[in-house]
Amino acid sequence: MIVRFIGTRGNIPIRSPRHRRHSALLVSARKTRLLVDCGEDWLSHVDDLGPTAILVTHGHPDHAGGLKRGAPCPVYATSPTWRTMSRWPIALRYLLPLERPVVIGGIVVEARSVQHSLNAPAVGLRISTRAGSLFYVPDVALLERPRQTLKNIDVYVGDGARLVRPLVRARGPVLIGHASVATQLDWCRAGDVGRAIFTHCGSGVVRAVPNRVDAVVRSLGRARGIEASLAYDGRTLRLRRTRPRSRRAR
Repeated sequence: MIVRFIGTRGNIPIRSPRHRRHSALLVSARKTRLLVDCGEDWLSHVDDLGPTAILVTHGHPDHAGGLKRGAPCPVYATSPTWRTMSRWPIALRYLLPLERPVVIGGIVVEARSVQHSLNAPAVGLRISTRAGSLFYVPDVALLERPRQTLKNIDVYVGDGARLVRPLVRARGPVLIGHASVATQLDWCRAGDVGRAIFTHCGSGVVRAVPNRVDAVVRSLGRARGIEASLAYDGRTLRLRRTRPRSRRAR
């Protein structure tokens, strides 16, 4: 499985050479190409990517807005996200159920509910092949039961909006906003995930000197025994299963 970060910028007005387009992944396995999220930056460019199918984590413009004029392939989304996209001219619409696997061209996808927004309920996606697995959650305030949710995950791809201080507020029992990279690394440690990469980068990351902000993320990871890094537009990851046993057993 090959994972390419074709966009890594959050929903912010500024951009940089490393973080130009809204966060999106292109996941390839054999002849299947899954595009995961398609924000407004991708409007009129979706066809150029040649996706087999498109997955949408939630209905915010920086994750779904690129589909306002339609899609060249099937689109998978949860019921709340389809309500956001109800009037868009998408011909092939498929429901992405919660906690039930969907197989698309040999790639297994499972949606897990996370807390992020009341208006646009979000999910994280377990994406797996025989070669390995990742959990993609570019917008998250709270991941419940991380030990169960991240079980047998090789790479966590998370929310890079904030490094140390979260941007989270409570609306009744629900948290909305963005957990920090530090908090997400704690989830990874609880779930026994050895590697984490952060996309959906916020202004503090996009404005920063790359070497310095990369060093901060690596340091946060080392403190928890996790290999941590930032994604950038064009970064490619070849996933191979390398987890013969739990890190706790070593």
